[in-house]
Amino acid sequence: MTETRHDAIADDLTAQILRGRYRPGDRLPSERDLASQHGANRGAIREAIKKLEQMGLADVQPGGARVLPVEEASLDVIGPLLALDDVPDPYLVEQVLSVMSALIQVAVREAMMRATDAQIDHARVLIARLREGDLTHSARVQVRLELGRQFMKMSGNLVLTLIARALRVQVFDGASRAATFIHAGDDPAEFLDRMDAALSSRDSDALLATMQIFVDRSHQQVLSALHAAHAASNGHRNIAS
Repeated sequence: MTETRHDAIADDLTAQILRGRYRPGDRLPSERDLASQHGANRGAIREAIKKLEQMGLADVQPGGARVLPVEEASLDVIGPLLALDDVPDPYLVEQVLSVMSALIQVAVREAMMRATDAQIDHARVLIARLREGDLTHSARVQVRLELGRQFMKMSGNLVLTLIARALRVQVFDGASRAATFIHAGDDPAEFLDRMDAALSSRDSDALLATMQIFVDRSHQQVLSALHAAHAASNGHRNIAS
């Protein structure tokens, strides 16, 4: 989807806030000043400020807009935080993955109590697809994500599903830089067999233990790649300076 003018302005202001150009409590420039800075009309500026307000980064009052602490923002701020640099902050990614791991654990436990046989069968089909040795990297990532979505559906927990989706959109979907570091090598057949058997018997403890290995293994691969890329990026900056 083509980015609108006000979206581009909102993205720029968001990045400035997240980089500390404007700090919590600071008043953003007036509509007139922002319009002049961005070469835009005041209508576009108002729409951009409205987007910041919706994200929870600005409090709009009659006298202008003031910056709010990032801790008060919505989950929509995670994507812009990850996009601040060419290599996403490994520590922020680690926090996101930790939360997603916890969500998956809750989803798996609830899924084993509530899932229909048809839902279990579909999850097993996805596991069978992961056994295919000719899956491309992108295809394997998509199957893994679909398996995670399936567990969320099986849990029947709407709040859990919505939070997980919001995080997934911020980290994996669109042009997220973090998504480029997602590793999806072959999954050991023994591991997939254990997962399939646990699903078939609805053994929540066995499935939780197996899923935790799956999640920890994937997260470690992502974080290792991020730390290596981050170190390389810092090395290039030091040489350039």
